[in-house]
Amino acid sequence: MISPQSETPKVSLDTELRNAAAKLRKHVKHATDSPWVTSSVWSPRATSASAVYSHAHPTGTVDSEVVASGRIRSGYGGIREPWNAEYIALMQPSVGAALADLLDVEATVVASRIAEDGTDEYAADFGTDHLLQIARLINGDEEAAR
Repeated sequence: MISPQSETPKVSLDTELRNAAAKLRKHVKHATDSPWVTSSVWSPRATSASAVYSHAHPTGTVDSEVVASGRIRSGYGGIREPWNAEYIALMQPSVGAALADLLDVEATVVASRIAEDGTDEYAADFGTDHLLQIARLINGDEEAAR
């Protein structure tokens, strides 16, 4: 007799949301304090460059630098477009902390619904699965987020 293959246990929706919130909080905890701002960077080898700095630390200190890179004449460099630096600055730790709180609120709503009527219908997410998609992307499950 062939034994049935054990299926991977399905993670509940509220657990997916809470896992994403926890992952965000871990990264927020270890990230440079916000607020983050962008600035141009001059380098003798760079043709254009952008950087992200933390205003929570004294300007010019190593602690104030979040990320800096640029387009180097040879074509190497991390931040090739100023928009990348702007985007990174927008997603500073305070945004991550707020998003983690929102994911936890949604997880509580989902868990309450399951406890109340056995369904995982959303309430805070207005009948969509946007927060679940975000959670799945944070958790690294891009396929499930689609």
